Amino acid sequence: MEVAPLELLAHLAAMGTPPDDGTAVLRVSAGLQRSLERVERETLPFIAAGGGEIQFVFGPYGRGKTHFLKALAQWASERGCVTAYVDCQRPFESLVETYRAIASGMVPPGRHNFFATTGITRTIEACFTGLDATGQRMVIERLKADQALSPDFRNLVVAYCTEGVAGSGDEDLVDELEALLASTPTFRVTLGKLYRRHPSLPRPLGKLARRNAAVWLRSLLSLPQVLGYNGLVVLFDETEASLRSRRTPILSRRQQAHLAHIRTFVDHMAIGAFRGCAIYYAVTEEFIEIAGRNLEALSQRIERVRMPELDGAPNQRAVWVNIDELTNPSPQDPLFYSDLGNRIIDIGREAGLRSSDVRDASELLADVGEEYANSITEGRVRDFVKEAAALVAENVPPAVSQEKPK
Repeated sequence: MEVAPLELLAHLAAMGTPPDDGTAVLRVSAGLQRSLERVERETLPFIAAGGGEIQFVFGPYGRGKTHFLKALAQWASERGCVTAYVDCQRPFESLVETYRAIASGMVPPGRHNFFATTGITRTIEACFTGLDATGQRMVIERLKADQALSPDFRNLVVAYCTEGVAGSGDEDLVDELEALLASTPTFRVTLGKLYRRHPSLPRPLGKLARRNAAVWLRSLLSLPQVLGYNGLVVLFDETEASLRSRRTPILSRRQQAHLAHIRTFVDHMAIGAFRGCAIYYAVTEEFIEIAGRNLEALSQRIERVRMPELDGAPNQRAVWVNIDELTNPSPQDPLFYSDLGNRIIDIGREAGLRSSDVRDASELLADVGEEYANSITEGRVRDFVKEAAALVAENVPPAVSQEKPK
């Protein structure tokens, strides 16, 4: 259900960000159209053909990194890709945690809602929706024939498709297969007992552990394309809260492992081990400093070399890219705030804002936008959204504002 205009304005005024609804996110995505179109034109066909891409998007707090990820999630979802948005509190502590975070965050294509039922099994089920028996068998045979997936992971997916989607529907068996696919830590499954109860299950049947986490992770990233989707787009959001504990000069062993696993992602993508997926990782500017201080091998892999004689247009496909380079016009340009302000005013029009108030709001926000564009203070984009949404909401006539949406 789409967010009502007044509710959207209220959320923007209070939070400075849209609610977790994909269409609402795109409505206030100022300056991102060119980047999203480039992703559609270049990246999505590349991963649909089996390629892999990774990018670290950096910028200060409140500049729009999380918004970029969520806009990208909606954009990719509308174009046939499975997406997985991951808040980076724990996923890189181990490759097992990384697998669990992506598997639990998977959302099949369509209208993206970040509160929707998610997960690897829901993604598999969605692939079978609308298929007749012949179509279901074709998907299963395609899975069986794919040699890039780890055999134990592939057999587990085949077993789930056969029993849970196209099979008899033994609920206990389906629950255990689902727990194995999601690697649910609170659901204990013993493979020996599972085979004794269901001897027809394919062998080998897998269970995620430290020893096989790397190959399972590679298989997980490739799975959507094998199922017939246009690929997988993973969006890691390294929030400021998750970085606070890393600002000490010496990192703990767990924090060092976190950085090392991120380096593994970069290396695997570079040698083509990951296929059919694009990974976007939003970080603060401090991230590269932390990496350079504590794991130079990671910073060497992602930081761009600056050469004055080659200075020119920014490379939007660089592994390490500024969010402002992906935003055109950038938040340093008054035109950015003009576009953003007009988008918020358009929401106000839908809420009942009068034409005369539209003109007044446009003029006022143009002046405010000039101030924000010339400010060096962090988080100014979010502050502008709050101010603009509050201004527009205040001018919606009371009779309209009290009217219940149909």
